[in-house]
Amino acid sequence: MSSDEFVYRSDVEKTPLPEILATVNRYGVPGVLELVQGDVVKRVYLLDGDIIFATSTDRGESLGDYLVQAGEITEAELQKSSDKLSNSPGARHGEILVKMGLLDREKLGAAVRKQVQAILWSLFNWSEGQVSFKVGRAKDDEIFKIKIPTARAIVAGCRRIEDPKMITARMGGRGALLKKLPRPPHLEKFRLEPDERELLELVDGKKTLYELCESGPASAGANARVLYAFAELGMLTVDPSSSGKILIQVRG
Repeated sequence: MSSDEFVYRSDVEKTPLPEILATVNRYGVPGVLELVQGDVVKRVYLLDGDIIFATSTDRGESLGDYLVQAGEITEAELQKSSDKLSNSPGARHGEILVKMGLLDREKLGAAVRKQVQAILWSLFNWSEGQVSFKVGRAKDDEIFKIKIPTARAIVAGCRRIEDPKMITARMGGRGALLKKLPRPPHLEKFRLEPDERELLELVDGKKTLYELCESGPASAGANARVLYAFAELGMLTVDPSSSGKILIQVRG
């Protein structure tokens, strides 16, 4: 792919995944988000702003390895199906597994969804790497396409961020005041979980990040992760003049 095919290039440290996904979701454009870290390349495919597929060059994240780890197939069955795949140009591993009678289509569909989610969630913990976004439809040839609403994926992915200090640094520190914003038009149908709704209702423009994390319905760390997701989604904003110099210490 030539460089002029990409409409956006950056690095994950400068522009984290939640911010990029929120932008793509806001405009509802189809395309491929590619993230590169060393020899590993992961791609997230989007249609109408929502996630439909994800791939990884990391062998440990392949469908076959995922199925072995999940106990759906054995190592011997993986080897046999992989050999068959290598002699079947253009075929998909999942298709081969179904034809061999090792999986039915229902189990394969569920496995593909979980595999895609695992690849996606892993990217929320990338703190470095290159990222690019290319506009255009892709993955029309996949047997199984999933649909993960991107807003929900952002919240779910942020909940899985391992380092809460990274979140609070991006949110401005313990003294930052958070203000609720009107629901963006493209998120009018986005349904919040009960704990998410309760946390958002606490945001009044007067409570600091520290106070919200401590008084929210979950642990301080969990509250911080959800508030960060809301900020990236444009549901709340941080008053830059209120940012504290001491970062909040949140429990995981």
